[in-house]
Amino acid sequence: MNLYNYALSGLNSSQLGLETTSHNINNAATVGYSRQRVITSTAGATATGAGFVGRGVQVDTIERQYNSFLYNQMVKSLGTGSQISAELDQMSQVNDLFADRTVGITPALAGFFSSLNAAASKPSDPAVRQDLLGKMNSLVSQVNTAYRELQNQREGLNTQVSTTVQQINSYLERVNDLNQQIVNARATGSGQPPNDLLDQRDQTLNELNQLVGIRYYEQGDTVSITLESGQTLLAGKSVFKLSTMAATTDPSRTVVAYNIPGGGGTQITVELDDSEVSGGKLGGLLAFRGSLDTVQNQLGQMAVGLALSFNDQHRQGLDLNGDAGGDLFGLVSPRAISNPANLGNGDLTTQYTDANALQPSDYEIEFDGTAYTVTRSSDGHVYNLTPDADGAISFDGLTVTPTGVAAAGDSWTLRPTRDAAGGLQALIKDPTKLALADADGGTTNGNNGLELAKLQTEKVLGNGSMNLNEMFSLLVNNVGVQTQKLQTAGKAQANLITQHMAQHQSVSGVNLNEEYVSLMTYQEQYQASARIIDVASTLFDTLLGLRG
Repeated sequence: MNLYNYALSGLNSSQLGLETTSHNINNAATVGYSRQRVITSTAGATATGAGFVGRGVQVDTIERQYNSFLYNQMVKSLGTGSQISAELDQMSQVNDLFADRTVGITPALAGFFSSLNAAASKPSDPAVRQDLLGKMNSLVSQVNTAYRELQNQREGLNTQVSTTVQQINSYLERVNDLNQQIVNARATGSGQPPNDLLDQRDQTLNELNQLVGIRYYEQGDTVSITLESGQTLLAGKSVFKLSTMAATTDPSRTVVAYNIPGGGGTQITVELDDSEVSGGKLGGLLAFRGSLDTVQNQLGQMAVGLALSFNDQHRQGLDLNGDAGGDLFGLVSPRAISNPANLGNGDLTTQYTDANALQPSDYEIEFDGTAYTVTRSSDGHVYNLTPDADGAISFDGLTVTPTGVAAAGDSWTLRPTRDAAGGLQALIKDPTKLALADADGGTTNGNNGLELAKLQTEKVLGNGSMNLNEMFSLLVNNVGVQTQKLQTAGKAQANLITQHMAQHQSVSGVNLNEEYVSLMTYQEQYQASARIIDVASTLFDTLLGLRG
């Protein structure tokens, strides 16, 4: 009898509905799970003289409730949020280092100038001279400490970059594995979508995008992945892993590299510029490194300005012994980093010549066999320079002298201010060597001390635009502004993430109230279908009884 077929189709449909609803309820709190729904349709009808009689219900598929547009919006916003969070976490550490005006460089500068004024007033007092040396050493110590903290953060950044790249490669392997599982599941499941595997892959892509910005493309049952800048990471069954390496222009800097296949089964490693990697935690770390470069360069610029301006003035005075003053502060001369591809054996030595002209920037220097092209990294300004009689070139308060023999096409990277704060030293240990006097009034007048004290307000940096205090205040202000900017962006992005997640969940999320209603509906349908079997059995027994 057809009643049995009707009952069977209804039982199968409602049973799948009960199982699917139960699956939804059990996974209501599972991250990345998309609600599933049984899709049914009529099983058709049979033509009779009285019209078409239906044949019951059939299950077409079990479909996950999924909107790719809403999902992609959510993934993108989470990736951007991860980048901002990573960058803010790093920048906040720098801000904490400089924001407190009661400790660190700011009070050390104030104490140094205060003691200098006292020494100019009482140049013959040994206690005052000793205090000035103490304040000078304290200032140098604070500058050195700030540099070391920034350098420790830079080294920690290298470690985080390497760890994050390892995590990215792990996720790439996971997506590749899920691709194959989905292909196999589709082949063995009569072409039906393996919803739970698709959810797992989507969640993996989401988590990968929070590590680094990616683009992914569906190709049949698999997805291909590239970086936002276009480098392929996953294509077909091939994973092109990222790696890390020491930067060509700076061995102390860990950068991201990209592996491509070479001839004979080999792989070629291509170094990526930090700007080529964006999005996610890795993008945030690399974006922060640019800010860290700027902070260290500005701190170094201040250290060089402090040393050169005070050394120039101190050499014009006389100490208690009547001798001409020497240098108060010492600096380590910056050394250019040679490109490993250089053909010559030439090197470059650098001397600071004018702190006022000094720029807080790195430089790229190229030699064409005759002249040099110097590109300032901070703004792209280019100098085309012909060496003087000694072979030296001068620019931005620096004199660069070649040693050895350079070949045409050789290049170097110069970071004149990056490490200057770490190399700052207090040279004078004997208080009698402080040259506070000038030649006009004996060795115990404080005239040169007064000239030294004037350097507190003299515009000795930024082409006559800033004094030492203003230079450091600019550094602190820039850090504070960047931190505030990231905090504001983070709050705005958090609101956007909340909106996109709510929109995605409105489609894909499990609503337990709705599932309870569905559960009751399928239960009643199942019971009704079972009742059809009872009716069919009664009718069949009646027919058998009539026949007897």
